[in-house]
Amino acid sequence: MDSITLIKTNYNHHVSMDLYHEFEKNIIENTNWNVKNSISSDQAKQIRYLLKFIPPFQIPFRSKNNFLIIGFQKEKFFPYFYYKCDKKILWMYDSWEPLFPRIKKTIDGFKINMLLTGSKQSADYFNNLNIKNFTAHWIPEAVDIDNYRFIDYRDRKIDVLQLGRKWDELHEIIQSIENEFGISYVFEKIKGEVIFKDREDFINGLANSKISICIPTIITHPDKTGNISTMTNRYLQSMASKCLVLGKLPYDMQYLFDYNPIIEIDLKNPMKQIQSILQNFENYIPLIEKNYDFVKANHTWKNRIHEMKNIIN
Repeated sequence: MDSITLIKTNYNHHVSMDLYHEFEKNIIENTNWNVKNSISSDQAKQIRYLLKFIPPFQIPFRSKNNFLIIGFQKEKFFPYFYYKCDKKILWMYDSWEPLFPRIKKTIDGFKINMLLTGSKQSADYFNNLNIKNFTAHWIPEAVDIDNYRFIDYRDRKIDVLQLGRKWDELHEIIQSIENEFGISYVFEKIKGEVIFKDREDFINGLANSKISICIPTIITHPDKTGNISTMTNRYLQSMASKCLVLGKLPYDMQYLFDYNPIIEIDLKNPMKQIQSILQNFENYIPLIEKNYDFVKANHTWKNRIHEMKNIIN
């Protein structure tokens, strides 16, 4: 196994960065790779500004280290991806189709050898470009299942939870009649404002929810994704919290599960469907438990690190 140095995220502690921190924490605990802290928050702002005016360049000497960076922030590359070295490895999620030219430019400019992406379609696309001294691999998002908890189904107070970006068409239907049917529906009331104030509230909120609505970004924001349909770790977080996932199956998930782990939303009458699920919730418990066991066995960050080590080796 080649010696790898992880450049650990040392700034930006927004809730959306939990994915990075979980991945990096598990890399540190489950490999013997070296670790260096990336720049601080103040340095990140300064370097981000400077890099707007400076194109990628190569520092004219070779580093003995091989670098792994989790995330596509260019300020985090500095100075590590500017060195010459045998392996520059980048893992990123949200590698959407409109970003492909920018990602390709980054691969070429920094001479990145290996792209690990959370999207199967993106990995296939970049491999088909036949870039010299480069390969792309699919390393999906995952979950640190021990960080999540669950409440007995009979004691959960939230009937329907829709975290983060909403599918407006579905949201408006649920919201318009939630009072009529006495449904407890929790969602993002102000765009961009997180529902739960901190990580602990977030975990407790999932644990206290019966149904978690999960819709791939290709449906909610197709202008952002292009043709890329991928699984986010929200699906896995919901399963780790033993929520029933209601929504749409992303393209990637058909390759990650050998059965359909979600309940497909009935767009003709979603409210009737939700009512029926809540009234007969015990019928869905076997699927919820199956999902939890399958995620625990196959879709943790430890699983991903095992895959990543094999690829890098």
